[in-house]
Amino acid sequence: MTQTTIQHTLRHEFLSEILKLYHAMGLPLHDNKIGPRVYSEFQKFSLVILFRRSKKVLRDFVAELYETKWPSWIDLKHIPSKSVLHNWCAKYSVKFIKELNYVLLREKNPKIMAIDATGVDAYLRSKHYEKRAKLEPKFNKLSLFIDVKNQLIYDHILQMKPRHDVKAATRIFKRTRLRKKKILGDKGYDSEPLHEVAQSKQNTLFAPVRESPRTNPKGTNRRRCAEGDEDYSQRSNVESCIHSLKSRRIPILRSKLHHMKKREMATQVLIHNLEKIIKAVKLYLRMMLGIILDRPPCNKLS
Repeated sequence: MTQTTIQHTLRHEFLSEILKLYHAMGLPLHDNKIGPRVYSEFQKFSLVILFRRSKKVLRDFVAELYETKWPSWIDLKHIPSKSVLHNWCAKYSVKFIKELNYVLLREKNPKIMAIDATGVDAYLRSKHYEKRAKLEPKFNKLSLFIDVKNQLIYDHILQMKPRHDVKAATRIFKRTRLRKKKILGDKGYDSEPLHEVAQSKQNTLFAPVRESPRTNPKGTNRRRCAEGDEDYSQRSNVESCIHSLKSRRIPILRSKLHHMKKREMATQVLIHNLEKIIKAVKLYLRMMLGIILDRPPCNKLS
């Protein structure tokens, strides 16, 4: 009988979330029908996630695997080489990783979303000599679409060259599966066609109107935004999410090829969401434990 689930796995909070996500996707235990089956699909997927989470180079990550408990936790009989792990990183496409992210968040029900863009350093150049040589700083542009309450990232786009914020937002709004949500953006998203794209998915965009000599802006939606919105103050949560992502997860993209940069970014977004969910579960358990401890003891029957 073919094994379809992984059992008797030691529980680690991060490993548990990876395991639940693996089963939720319904992935096979092995991806090959013939040939040796040294590594399972779960082991490959887990090692790629752990490597991106470690923020180390491949050679150091593989060397340190011998000193950690992760090989025993995922039932790893042989530790892969650097080149094998690199091939696994290239194996999982951006589309597949984004589908994992969708499965991870599909039970959530956000009410207010926010969108913003930032620059991510992806060129391993010394900032000191970059300044001395008077070179222009180079960045890849990252657009994030998040839930303002939990700071969970529902979608993202990494662009290799500077592009207008509206172009990335249009792609995100067209493919989103969320409906009847309020979306907050800054003045960079002040565009009547973008409002119409959001409304085509039954969502409502609010973006402040840019400064103009006109007293009455063009477009019905832009005139609505000129009146203000009571929830706009929550848009700053997307700035906090960007700071957390860039300072803790991706201070710099280490991949050199464009398609590998996009895979690396998609994996880091998935790791960010996994860690946010784990933190939320811990907070909920502490809150419930505090309620139980503060509850007065029951009166004993005489």
